[in-house]
Amino acid sequence: MKALAALAGAAFTVGACYALGSVVAARLGARLRRGEKFPLAFVLGAAVLHLAVFAVLALKIAYKPVLLSLLAACVAAALRTGDWRLPAAEDASQERPLPAGIRYLFGVIATAFTVLYLFNAWAPEISPDGSSYHLGLVARYLRTRGFERITTNMLASFSEGVEMLYVPAFAIGRHSAAALLHFAFLIALALAVLAYGKRIGKPLAGAAAALLVYLSPVVGIDGTTAYTDVAAAAIVFSVFYWTQLWDENRDNRILIAIGLLAGYCYAAKYTAFVMIVYAAG
Repeated sequence: MKALAALAGAAFTVGACYALGSVVAARLGARLRRGEKFPLAFVLGAAVLHLAVFAVLALKIAYKPVLLSLLAACVAAALRTGDWRLPAAEDASQERPLPAGIRYLFGVIATAFTVLYLFNAWAPEISPDGSSYHLGLVARYLRTRGFERITTNMLASFSEGVEMLYVPAFAIGRHSAAALLHFAFLIALALAVLAYGKRIGKPLAGAAAALLVYLSPVVGIDGTTAYTDVAAAAIVFSVFYWTQLWDENRDNRILIAIGLLAGYCYAAKYTAFVMIVYAAG
C-alpha cells in the first residue's frame, strides 16, 4: 500500500502540473505540437502550481484535503475545457522522420532505462540530501500545516521552488512520491530535447541528444531521487524552448510563459537565475 500511495502521489501531482500547464498554454494561444505538449505543458504547469502550494503553506492551511482539492481542481479545469488532449499528429510530409531501424533501437534503449529508473525512483528514498534536507523541510511544513520560522537551518532560507511540488506528492505518498515526481522532470527533459530536434528539422540530432542526457549516469542518479538538479535543468531548457517558440511568430502572449518559467528557474535553484537574463536578452 505504501508503494501504491507513492505512485499515486507522484502521478496525481504530475497530472495536475500537466493539466494546469495545458490550460495556461491554451489561453496563451501556444500552438504546441503533439510531441512537445507534455514536456512543455508539464513544466509550465509546475511553475504555476508551485505558487499555489506556496500560498497554501503561507496561509497555514496545508491539510491533506486542501492539497488534494488543489490538485483535483487543476485536473478538473483541463478536463472541462478539453485542453488536456494532445494535438493531432503532424503531417508526415512536414517532418523528417527517423529511419525505422534507428527509431526502434533508440526506443528499446530508452524503454530499458525507463524501467530501471522507475524502480530506482520508486524504491525507498535514501539519498543524503533528499531524505534529510529537501524532504525534511517538506515534512516539517506539513506537520505545522504551513511555513514556520526556522533559524537553525540555513537551507530553509532557499526558495525551494521544486520542493513546493514535493509537498502534495509527499502528503499522499511520502518520500518515494517526491523521487518519482523528480523522475517525471527527467522524462520531460528528455522528451523536450527530442521534440526540439524534430521542430528544427533534425530528428536524429534531437534523438541522440535526448539519449545522451537520459542515459548519463549522474543524471540518472539525480533524477531518480528527491533532489532538484534535473528539475532545474528541465526548467532551464523549457525557458530556451519557449523563447524559440516566441521567436517564430513574436506573439507577446508567449512572454507570459517565458516570465513564469524564468522566475521558476531562480526559484528552483539560485544559480539558474541566469535564465532571467537570457530570456530578457
